[in-house]
Amino acid sequence: MSDRHDAGKEAYEFGSPRLLCGEEKRECRSLWEKIFAEDSASFLDYYDRWKYTDNECYGIYAGDTLISMVQLNPYRMEVRPWGTAGHTVESRYIIAVATREEYRHRGLMRRLLHRSLEDMRKKNMPFVFLMPASEAIYYPFGFRFFYEMNTGRLKTEEPVPCSRLKARLAEASDIPALVRLAEKLQDGQFDFYTKRDNHYFEMLFDELASEGGGLLLLERAAAEDDGPEQTGNIGRMDRMMAAVPFWGREPVEIREILCRAEDREDILRALRRWFFNGQEAELPVSGAAFSMEGTKPIIMGRITDAKAFLELFSAEKVMELCISLTDSFLEENSGLYRWKLGPEGSRAERLEDGHADVSCTAEELFLWLACGKRAAGFPEDVRMCRRPFINEIV
Repeated sequence: MSDRHDAGKEAYEFGSPRLLCGEEKRECRSLWEKIFAEDSASFLDYYDRWKYTDNECYGIYAGDTLISMVQLNPYRMEVRPWGTAGHTVESRYIIAVATREEYRHRGLMRRLLHRSLEDMRKKNMPFVFLMPASEAIYYPFGFRFFYEMNTGRLKTEEPVPCSRLKARLAEASDIPALVRLAEKLQDGQFDFYTKRDNHYFEMLFDELASEGGGLLLLERAAAEDDGPEQTGNIGRMDRMMAAVPFWGREPVEIREILCRAEDREDILRALRRWFFNGQEAELPVSGAAFSMEGTKPIIMGRITDAKAFLELFSAEKVMELCISLTDSFLEENSGLYRWKLGPEGSRAERLEDGHADVSCTAEELFLWLACGKRAAGFPEDVRMCRRPFINEIV
């Protein structure tokens, strides 16, 4: 079955959106290179090694030519509102939304997004997220910004102050310690974030290396009275204070600072010593775990399965809420939901009819529960997320 679009005297026939398999996925690189010419060959080699193995690619063909694509990269996400044990869930990061120039403005992206989001809904994935080139592109499809990244510039200070921290480049042998560090730092400060396991850091090391960068570790110096139990791998874990991935190609860019917010000044002093060593310079910083000069809306998201999304959250007390939900893009989400909540979790079920305590859009529901933007009519006792931390690039 194909769709027909007429433009003046010309008629184009497009195939239906479909999940690409086998060699079809390899065709995506050619389209990527054509549309995103700024990406280096080394970065695309990294992407081939790590992403095409387990991601999903959707495409539309005109004849034998791939003319439009959307890629979904898998991520495990932690959703822990109010510091509860919460849930680890499968999600997808939407990337490489691209259409050949001569086929644009014909609704191909809309069709690809709808097909891919509907497939996620059928798999009961609760939400999806992306880093948009422009908010205006995704806003009509129900995506909304829910994470603002702390941004600023690391600048030289004269004289360069001392720090109690020492910096070194991380190695593969540090990955177990990095997993533990990320778990400790994220769980203590944030409530909606990426699960960082061994696979995550193995992939991150290769991604950073593809752009001439690396991952900087900041550690406390070993104390003189550290006993034998502190000299091995466990001691190294306990001394780690921050993980700082950075791009190395000019201009160098710090793409994240993962640390405790209260260690801000020591972290910045250590970074100045490492990157500047007394030279006058400055570097852009993105994704800091503490406040800097500004913030930038960076990650948009939306609900894919409303029932699964509601069941990620709990409440301070036992309560029941009937929600009338409208989703103008994924219409299967629209309807009436009975939501039973308590301190241990929640359950949601679809109702054929009944009285709604709250009427809202899918966008309003997402913003309320994913980042704490509570609209009128939403109850106060529901445990919602307030502190997302998502600095993913691909």
